[in-house]
Amino acid sequence: MSKENNTQEQQEEIYQSILGDEIPLEEETEEAPAEESSEKPKSSKKILAITGISVASVVLVGCLAVVGIGVFNKNKSNPEAPAVTSPNYTLDTKMAACYFHDMVNLYKESYSAEDLMNYYQLDLSKSLKEQNSPYEEGVTWFDTMIESTSSTIQQQLVMYEAAMADGFTMPEKEQQMIEEALAEADLAEYGNGVTLDDIRKTLEIQALSSAYYYHKMEELEPSEDEIRAYYESDPKSYQTCGLAGFSVSYATEGSEDSEEMTQEQAKELAEQLKNTNDVDAFVELVGEILLEYEGYTQEELDANLPSVYNNAYGYTANNELSEWAFGGAKVNDTYMLEGTGAYYIYIMSSEPVLDETETVNVRHILFMEQDDNMAAAEDALAEWESGEKTEDSFAALAEQYSEDGGSNTNGGLYESVYPGQMVQTFNDWCFDESRKSGDTGIVETEYGVHVMYFSSTGDPLWMQEISGMMVQQSYNDWYTEVSAQYPITIDEAVMKTIDG
Repeated sequence: MSKENNTQEQQEEIYQSILGDEIPLEEETEEAPAEESSEKPKSSKKILAITGISVASVVLVGCLAVVGIGVFNKNKSNPEAPAVTSPNYTLDTKMAACYFHDMVNLYKESYSAEDLMNYYQLDLSKSLKEQNSPYEEGVTWFDTMIESTSSTIQQQLVMYEAAMADGFTMPEKEQQMIEEALAEADLAEYGNGVTLDDIRKTLEIQALSSAYYYHKMEELEPSEDEIRAYYESDPKSYQTCGLAGFSVSYATEGSEDSEEMTQEQAKELAEQLKNTNDVDAFVELVGEILLEYEGYTQEELDANLPSVYNNAYGYTANNELSEWAFGGAKVNDTYMLEGTGAYYIYIMSSEPVLDETETVNVRHILFMEQDDNMAAAEDALAEWESGEKTEDSFAALAEQYSEDGGSNTNGGLYESVYPGQMVQTFNDWCFDESRKSGDTGIVETEYGVHVMYFSSTGDPLWMQEISGMMVQQSYNDWYTEVSAQYPITIDEAVMKTIDG
């Protein structure tokens, strides 16, 4: 289990001190609203991801989802001017404009006008060239959108080149999506000069690059033996252990707080905690310290005492606490560190293990914008029950009916779902103890009504996480190689002539 996001300081100070200085667990940042989709993990950062091929479900599939919706204005420059070129292909200004306005529409379709203003200071009814981005001084929203558009085109064009060289052909499903989008396209919305052929070429690059991306990721999936070998090469990095911890602060030179402990007093209490050698006794003593020195009420103590536990502490190389915890420490062993103005005392509550948490694979069909979402869900389930009643037939209905943009292009499938990842009612259905392959049901969440299909149980969480790391590393290496093989040239001057 990777702990790359934990800095050494955060690992040493893994608890917020409830006696003395407050130590934040992680830096708090303002979050933007997430695209409303029931299947999103509750803890995911609410930032619109629009630049990386690794978020193809947003970038690549998202572009297909909004084609024909946005308003594509007539370019002020030569519409045939090359905007982006690769060794074998060229996107002219009109095709680049399609990408640009898809990018704008991705914001429009993901957020309400009110949320765009509140979180992004963005008004899509006005010119982007006249609106400054809140993230960088002197940069307009047009500049930001052009940069994201250029990045997306570059990555997709590299993928398209690789797919063509590999002899990869467009899957029938993607071909059908293109034809449906073209049938609904209104050229009047695109502005003068844009033809159906321009739209088709753009869609073909998007669809083929997206399909090839997923094909490549599946191709790079490691075997179980490879996963276990990867784990054995560095087992500590994928284990977690349980610790209880507490900090005792003392007055430092220049402190104006006359009620703070002296260093001698703090050290005496810290030594008492270190000498408990029993988790229950350690926590009991922490409670006594809080009652005596902080004046906690019993109610406050009951609310705060659980914060001394960290049941999923992960390893960080060359970190003093980590090296102790993962270096042979046993349950009830204690360890003390001295920081600036505080002593930190830890006790081992459980020894390092792999996270064997069960994961599941599920499909769903989401109805969230119907006049009666429940009735629509019941009709879809009845339609499935009147047919072959297979997983494939359910997947086909998900692609036909589901309003979840994150899964409706792959049969409504979410793989390797772990407990607590989804919203509560969705989660409870997935992890019902009686659940078995082929089960169906209807679940209502804050996002709408879901027709559920239980596909199977998955590998334990530790295997899923290592597999994901291995795939991403292999993909990054492969992409670095092919991007050097197929260099992309972007004419920034031409890109900036796109009407925004």
